[in-house]
Amino acid sequence: MDIKGKLDEAGIPLVAVGSGSPGGASHFIEKLHFTGEMYVNQDLRAYRAFKLERGFWKTLGPASLIRGIQAMREGFRQGRMDGDNWQQGGVFVMGPGNAIIFQHRNKFAGDHADLDAVLAAVLRDSPVQPA
Repeated sequence: MDIKGKLDEAGIPLVAVGSGSPGGASHFIEKLHFTGEMYVNQDLRAYRAFKLERGFWKTLGPASLIRGIQAMREGFRQGRMDGDNWQQGGVFVMGPGNAIIFQHRNKFAGDHADLDAVLAAVLRDSPVQPA
């Protein structure tokens, strides 16, 4: 799914926050052709503010390993790691007045948000609907 194109059509910015270094963020942008805004938060304050999971078993536990094997079967290969390897991420759609209109906190590595649900939340609350 080309979620970035649909966000652009709706006039909704895409912002990513990573726990790594500025150089690691640049590598991420270049390797994945990421065109949204990218920030780094090495002290993890933003992760704590959004109450995101962190821990060794969150990254290397059984659920993560199963998802990792599935991803490898689909052609994914883990690249260079940068930042806090134990910190899990999430997806948040912020609405007017900083209201959170969608939230997904990864419980473990590979526990990704359903992009259809993310897009539905964005477009439902977007002032501009794509054609």
